[in-house]
Amino acid sequence: MRSIIRLLMVLCGVLFPLFTAAAQEGEWEPIGFKDGIYTFKMTHPGTDVCTFKGVGFVDAKIEVIGEVMRDIPSYPEWMAKFKKTTILKTIDRNTYIFYAELKAPFPYENRDFVIENQTKYNFSNGSALLTFRSSNQFSYPEQACCMRLTELEGAYYFEYFGRNRTRVTYQYRSHPGGNIPVKLANEIEIKHYPAVTIAGLRKMVQKKKYIQAGMASPEHEMIERMLDSKKEVANILKNRIGEYIIDPVLLNMLFELTIPRKIVDNVYASRSDFSSIRQGMVDLFDIIGETNLSGPMKQEVDGLVTYLAGKNLDSFFSVNKFMGETWLIDEIKKDKKLIYNLFETKSPLAKIIFEKITTSRTAVTSVIKDKRLAENILTQPALRKKLWEDRVLRDRLAQEWVSFKTYKDFENLVTQRVKSYE
Repeated sequence: MRSIIRLLMVLCGVLFPLFTAAAQEGEWEPIGFKDGIYTFKMTHPGTDVCTFKGVGFVDAKIEVIGEVMRDIPSYPEWMAKFKKTTILKTIDRNTYIFYAELKAPFPYENRDFVIENQTKYNFSNGSALLTFRSSNQFSYPEQACCMRLTELEGAYYFEYFGRNRTRVTYQYRSHPGGNIPVKLANEIEIKHYPAVTIAGLRKMVQKKKYIQAGMASPEHEMIERMLDSKKEVANILKNRIGEYIIDPVLLNMLFELTIPRKIVDNVYASRSDFSSIRQGMVDLFDIIGETNLSGPMKQEVDGLVTYLAGKNLDSFFSVNKFMGETWLIDEIKKDKKLIYNLFETKSPLAKIIFEKITTSRTAVTSVIKDKRLAENILTQPALRKKLWEDRVLRDRLAQEWVSFKTYKDFENLVTQRVKSYE
């Protein structure tokens, strides 16, 4: 249920993951976006072999996706470049060893490998993880048709975003083997596999046999039982947000706020559909810039502001975990009101969030790569005050951020505004 968790997390982190910076070795670098699927690559020191990743939503129940993944003989129907798959050993319903042949581009010969995969469900935070790797210890003869690959590993990560909506993250790393140059494979073929595979999965989950199998699965029964309990729903949300709000005191405070409690009630009542989750996010955004709070809600927000005043961002919030949440970026771009809320000078909550972000080296350097500019923001309270009160900056962000593609677009705007203060 990761999506509802963002509704609470946005209080602390929505400003700085708006843009993706150019990656260094060991960091994800964006390389494509098509049909709602983002693709990334990661380079590694000392090798040309990259890890590639795709992230996209699939409109299906997580247990239906599980049934597609268990149907290993069907992989050639939808997985990128798969030609043939054969189950060699079934350990249990979530653990297999299988053989696969992959189509290679002309004039290279096809590749094959023996893979072991395992799926583990984490019902306490609404996710499932399927990991796979070369099974080099399993004896299976090499085939005349193919070159055997022995360096391959990866994973599928499935996240509950609604009863009929699952986010799929697919990543893998493989040496192409033989006389296929690694750099050529990285640029020509391999980088497209995650997007092709997720697009294929979207088609497979529409098949009646997988829908029926998912409804009859033990996972379906467990998820339905979980959704019948408001306490279970609340616990799942708390477990997931705890990955990002790393201060347990703050985590408990967030769950005691009136608005998040109402959001949990609404999500529970709707059986956790995505529309209720998105509406909850919008409702929570509104409180950031609220200046006319009264009664219990004012006391709650005042307590939150007081607690945050003595903390630095990195002590209670994991910036690195939160970066890269492209779904949230897409959603908040639809509503300009968010920017105005974040820069609402009369809101103590907006002000404290802005101050914590702009004094966090991790957060500032994530989107400001100009070292001098970043250092000035971090060390000069007067400059931060001018940025906070800059209505031109606020208006331009609200109007232009939909078109921003990289951190550089944001950095250029901030640079222009800083120069205007001189």
